[in-house]
Amino acid sequence: MGPFTYSAMGVALGLALHHGLLIHGEWHIRAPDLLIYHVVCFASLLTLLESAPSMILGYIASLFSSIIVYRVFFHRLRQFPGPKLACVTKLWHAWHARHRQNYLVLGKLHETYGDFIRTGPSEVTVYHPDVFMAIDGPQGNCVKSDWYDLLHPKQSLVTARKKEVHAGRRRQWNRGFTSQALDQYQDRILPLLDELDGCIEADIAAGRPSNARNLFFWLGFDRMGDFIFSRTFNMLSRQEWHHIILLLQRALSLLGPLSPVPWLIHIAFKLLPRIWILNDWFRMVAWCESQMVNRLKTHADTGKARDVAHYLLEDVKEDYQQFPWLTGDGILAIVAGSEPTAAVLTGLFYELAKHPEHAEEILREISCIDIHDSRALAQRCPHLEAVILEALRLYPALPTGGNRKTLENGVVIGGRYIPPDTTIVAPRFCISRREDCFEKALEFIPERWYKHPEMVWNKAAFAPFGTGHHSCLGRALAMNDMRLTTARLIQKYTFTFPAGENGDSVWKDLKDQFTSNPGCLRLVFERRQA
Repeated sequence: MGPFTYSAMGVALGLALHHGLLIHGEWHIRAPDLLIYHVVCFASLLTLLESAPSMILGYIASLFSSIIVYRVFFHRLRQFPGPKLACVTKLWHAWHARHRQNYLVLGKLHETYGDFIRTGPSEVTVYHPDVFMAIDGPQGNCVKSDWYDLLHPKQSLVTARKKEVHAGRRRQWNRGFTSQALDQYQDRILPLLDELDGCIEADIAAGRPSNARNLFFWLGFDRMGDFIFSRTFNMLSRQEWHHIILLLQRALSLLGPLSPVPWLIHIAFKLLPRIWILNDWFRMVAWCESQMVNRLKTHADTGKARDVAHYLLEDVKEDYQQFPWLTGDGILAIVAGSEPTAAVLTGLFYELAKHPEHAEEILREISCIDIHDSRALAQRCPHLEAVILEALRLYPALPTGGNRKTLENGVVIGGRYIPPDTTIVAPRFCISRREDCFEKALEFIPERWYKHPEMVWNKAAFAPFGTGHHSCLGRALAMNDMRLTTARLIQKYTFTFPAGENGDSVWKDLKDQFTSNPGCLRLVFERRQA
């Protein structure tokens, strides 16, 4: 057989692979295997056949031509507008998100293309405020997208994609979030707030500004360490970052540019050498696993109120088959429980420093209240509550994360039909700033949440903790911590930006790596006069 025949065979194989296999089902987890198979097959052919280059070139040309033609002209999403390269590959998105500011990328696309945009071969980004209820509400016909296989084969509550599996695991987590359990957790933040005061007092004594962003992240991670494992990372007491938290944050930086291409994440994790950031990721995973193993070995109560690990380990005993869950849940609890609250507090205090009249209004509210009583703060301090809600609106913990995938009947959002097997992106950062949902949407106006409800034109656009069965389990705990922290600091201190600074680095340098990671916030604290 001549080169033409081998080339024709390659063309046939490429077409057969695409239409017979690749357009059916999900392949992101198998991406490393597919790459290895192709490398081995190509190497074998080049060794055995003189005309192998013709066959390989024919195969590659037909495979990629078929993929491009199908995605551009025949795909079920071909009627949705979007960037020209978006319908061909998500690599364009990874390139544009390389600076970990995907919320800005999607914001610019919204200005150009409207509320429904094809941002990937099988992906639609939806900016319509009804999207949250449509994908996660009781009538939602969606599951979590392929991004949530990030930890495969390990699992966690957050990454469980099957509804029945997620529901079963959530029931186990719910044990640690009953009203009785939350009452036990409430006061455990108070010693950490004392340590936060100590950090601020040290800065005041030294005559230097406080790095408020770092302080809030130290508080968040120390709080979660105590909440989950009954011991903190001691960052506030030592006034320095714990090495494992620095490792964790470097590891999470992978999720900024690579989140749009989960198949590439799997290739990187399985085939690339464990160096640099990849090594950070695997060290972080190993550390979280070791914490759960150690906690399992010391299963007895610690003398404190029970931690979350107690409830997760309640039925495990020595069943090490549970570790695929426990490792993932350890990562989930540390990251999802600490970074979002710290990020929102950073945004909140940036706005309070810009608009000190809101801090003074909160001070008037708390003047006759025990600021250590979170229930009293929630019930009798409407401006405090509103300030937190407004910070959650402008600085959502998940700027663009939380992708879903439609099931066999698809979904209808805002009158627009989204076909089956379509990934839906619902960017909270953009939706919660829609001018047709909130009056003066880009401005910090807490009064819209209680004094002037007419300024909220469509409350569906506000879903900071998610909706339905995928809503955040830690909502009550997060609100509790933000109330207590904000009230404590406002009662004791006034705070301003250092000379020559305006705090805008908070949003200008904000990084989107699934969770929000704001830029630096430096504040000059001064004690209030008694």
